[in-house]
Amino acid sequence: MSMNYAEAELPVAADTAAAHEATLQAFAQPGAWWSGADRLAIVEEARSVAECSPGAEGAASTEQDAGALPPAAVEAIHGIRNRSGQITRSWFDNLIDMGLPREAYVEIASVVASSVIVDTFAQGLGLDKPPLPAATPGEPSFETSTDVVDAGAWVPIAREGSANILRSLGLVPSALKLFFDTFRPCYYIRPGAKFALDVPQVELVAARVSAVNECFY
Repeated sequence: MSMNYAEAELPVAADTAAAHEATLQAFAQPGAWWSGADRLAIVEEARSVAECSPGAEGAASTEQDAGALPPAAVEAIHGIRNRSGQITRSWFDNLIDMGLPREAYVEIASVVASSVIVDTFAQGLGLDKPPLPAATPGEPSFETSTDVVDAGAWVPIAREGSANILRSLGLVPSALKLFFDTFRPCYYIRPGAKFALDVPQVELVAARVSAVNECFY
């Protein structure tokens, strides 16, 4: 199993390809609150629900996925992946009432968001979604951070950080690392990067895309 970026007509930076390969491998590893098999099931569920229109996600779950993940986790994946502009605090509180730990929710958010980065990057290159590796046996570490604060978010966030987006996954440090290790190599506005748009132009496009997609953040 390997990334198929070599088949793309457009060049892909080596560090981006390597980062996405590492992300796929990370999905298969036991995480903080989910096993490797669980994390792969999260990715598969996110992929299947992405192909459904909002409101029709119920049919997206495969029998295997539905059996591997608890209902609260499936609902979290569907909300994050396909209804992000509609989720509310009461929706989140209901997930917690269903028995989903906040740390488990944070890891789901990280895995789903990271899978979206890898999959949409491939889609933008005209490629298929990359295949997933086999799960690595092992138990979750049940890692959590105590260096967090209640800042009015739905979950505690990292105490330190220059922006909330950098603090939002702080309750589970490995989830924070997974997301930014996937995201940063895709953000080509970096020192020494050769890009046709400058930073303000890129941020304008990003802001417009976020508005069209009704991105809460």
